[in-house]
Amino acid sequence: MIINADDFGYSASVNKAIAECFEKNYINRTTVMVNMPGFSEAVSIAGEKGFFDSVGLHLNLTEGKALSEECAKSELCDENGYFKGIFHIPFISRLYLKKSVRNAIYQEAEAQIKAFLDAGFTLRHIDSHNYTHSYISVYSSIKKLIQKYGFTSTRISRNVAQEGFSLPFKIYKGLFNSLIKKLKVNGKKIYTTDYFCSWQDFLKSDNKDLIRENIEFMTHPDYKGGVLTDNTLPEPHPFCDEETIRKYNLYPEDVSGKKIKLLVCFIQAHIGGAMTSLVNFLNALDTDKYDVDVMFYENDGRYGIKEEINILPQGKVHQSKSISNILKKLCSPSYLAALVRDRYYKKIKKNKRKAVQIMSKEGCKYSRKLSKEYDVAIAYEFTWCMNYVTNMVNAKKKILWHHVEYEKSGMDYKIDKKAMDNADALSFVSEDCMKSYVSNHPEHKDKAYFIPNLLSSDYVRSKGEEYEAELPFEDKEGLIKLVTVARISFEHKGLDRAVKAFSRLKEDGLIENVRWVIIGKGRDREKLDNMIKEYGLEEHIFPIGVKENPIPYLKKFDAFLLPSRHEGKPMVITEGFIMGLVPVVTEYTSAKEQIKDGYDGLVFDNNDEALYKGLKKLLEGPQVLNTLKENVISDDYGNQKEIKVFDELIKKLI
Repeated sequence: MIINADDFGYSASVNKAIAECFEKNYINRTTVMVNMPGFSEAVSIAGEKGFFDSVGLHLNLTEGKALSEECAKSELCDENGYFKGIFHIPFISRLYLKKSVRNAIYQEAEAQIKAFLDAGFTLRHIDSHNYTHSYISVYSSIKKLIQKYGFTSTRISRNVAQEGFSLPFKIYKGLFNSLIKKLKVNGKKIYTTDYFCSWQDFLKSDNKDLIRENIEFMTHPDYKGGVLTDNTLPEPHPFCDEETIRKYNLYPEDVSGKKIKLLVCFIQAHIGGAMTSLVNFLNALDTDKYDVDVMFYENDGRYGIKEEINILPQGKVHQSKSISNILKKLCSPSYLAALVRDRYYKKIKKNKRKAVQIMSKEGCKYSRKLSKEYDVAIAYEFTWCMNYVTNMVNAKKKILWHHVEYEKSGMDYKIDKKAMDNADALSFVSEDCMKSYVSNHPEHKDKAYFIPNLLSSDYVRSKGEEYEAELPFEDKEGLIKLVTVARISFEHKGLDRAVKAFSRLKEDGLIENVRWVIIGKGRDREKLDNMIKEYGLEEHIFPIGVKENPIPYLKKFDAFLLPSRHEGKPMVITEGFIMGLVPVVTEYTSAKEQIKDGYDGLVFDNNDEALYKGLKKLLEGPQVLNTLKENVISDDYGNQKEIKVFDELIKKLI
């Protein structure tokens, strides 16, 4: 959201009002009239009040004195060189102006652009008084000047109104906005918002709840009876307040260029370390330094992300079963080829992960298009995020975030190679995972960085107090209580081999006082239920499904069991630490980087036999958990201050 104050430089009163609006955060940009009496004062005020870099040009062809001799002598002006302010009134003038008038406009526009640049302003944005730049006849005269002087953004024709527009105006505005959005400056399309109107227009419009893209509001600050007021027609009104802005899910954009524009892409909310990491990462970012947009492929909430972070509309825009979506894809040879490969790997090779890689690479082409240019774009997960960021996002630098050990994840590197090659940085949440990747792909050594997952102890503990968890068994003294929070995927999380170990421990007579709760969902849930029933473990193992916030459960258990076949650096282990749980895990790549074996947790060799023997030893001497737990409680596992590592990477990249 851009809130622009038009008419800066119009008068001393307007200048003072605009300065006050900046102080009160009512606006985040203004555009200056270089030919009006208050221009010199406006230049001084912008510098003194600290918003000099937020000033664009308000081209003025209808009021005040012309700066160019050619325009002053033209029919646009009176005998004293002042604009008559009438040429733009007939509708036909939007489409046609005679050559002499177009030439006068060109000369005057160039004179005003030079005056704007000579004052030292750096924001290459241009709009106009009385919307005249949105006249096709005027635009045809000034578009070469926009390109010549390197303006990077402009204003579209107003396309939201309280009472709508007549059909001729709708057609005209649609034509002009389509035209201006195609304008290229130095090889790049000029930036525009998708909507433009006044705050009054927006509040009274029937379709305000449908506006989910970038929007610009115009304001006209001045004083009425000594009260700071927005004098935008048709009647003066108060400025928009922060509460109302939030109500309509609008977020002010930093337009000064002082903030680093950051885009973070994620697939969708789920129970897992990557989601926890994302929320903590976003909440740790300094929003005085970063202007942050987040896009989920699918989303329906904030998930605890702080209000200063802008959640964009979801990336998925098509309706899977709609006729238009089906026809569009049926007419695409590349999509049909990807679909055939997807079915081959899914049905014949039984390799669902590779099938997902193939379809996400092709499918990102059908996701939401973003017109905004970012300084840095981050794919916080693989598949859709990786392909969307590398192929669809306009960003100066791109980062791919590795939350798993890539080589053991089952993904086909050949499919992702181009994305990895094109990325400016590859970040890894584990040093051991980074070393493993670099040993296999040494060509990426110089752009591999270790950035630890962030987790705030206060955040985790606050989540642990959100509700009182109810256990699915009767709690009694002497029970050894184990918990697992994970996606139910045997090939990854190894829950099947833990169930088999429990079966052997049952035969050994060691699980009478053991209870194991599994929180999560996944494609192997039915298999898990069947195994528990087959081995007669219904009174010892309890899959309880998904819990939106599982942390209140953690504080009720003694240890966190994670029998994974492979992992990156699971956040849930750190969450468990913070809640006082002892981790009992198989040795994934970063296990001994994350856990001090024998001090604050137990790490078993990563095979079925070692898991069984390790659990057996634990159940034969459960008192070891007490010592380990004391060590866990004595340490602080939060590390939110490590955001500085990310800050240093950004400095290096840009």
